[in-house]
Amino acid sequence: MMNALDHTVDVVHLSDFDPTLSQLSTPDWYLYARAAEDGFAAVVTRDLSQLSQHAEMFALSCLPSLSVVTWRQGIEDPVREWGQLLAYLPLVRRECDQHGGRVIVLPKPTLGASNFVDPRERLAVLAERAGVSVAEIRRAARAEAEDWLQYIGETSTRFAWL
Repeated sequence: MMNALDHTVDVVHLSDFDPTLSQLSTPDWYLYARAAEDGFAAVVTRDLSQLSQHAEMFALSCLPSLSVVTWRQGIEDPVREWGQLLAYLPLVRRECDQHGGRVIVLPKPTLGASNFVDPRERLAVLAERAGVSVAEIRRAARAEAEDWLQYIGETSTRFAWL
């Protein structure tokens, strides 16, 4: 999936890279060493605890071209997990290109109150900024929509809300 969106990125699952590594209880530092040896720029892991492991941080400190990407908080939904990784990919790539090996911890993907906008309330704000009433804003917006529909040969009866 990642390859289809960014042709400069190759995603290789550990079991495809070297099946023996996923069959054994392989230390993460060894995975880092192997990835760096094979020219990988980054390793993506769900294991944030590696930041507290001496051997892993020592290995990364000795592998200046390898980054590790992980999440601050686990994500149980693979769609959200991959989506967030894709969303941050340009920033992760830039960080790797500019600074070399790093541990990059992606933030928890959440939506807070500031991420939700009530369009009726927003319309009132827009009307206030324009110095007109909400009714005037609504009439102008309706006229704009009706003009567009007329331009493309449709009638406003297609959309009951108009």
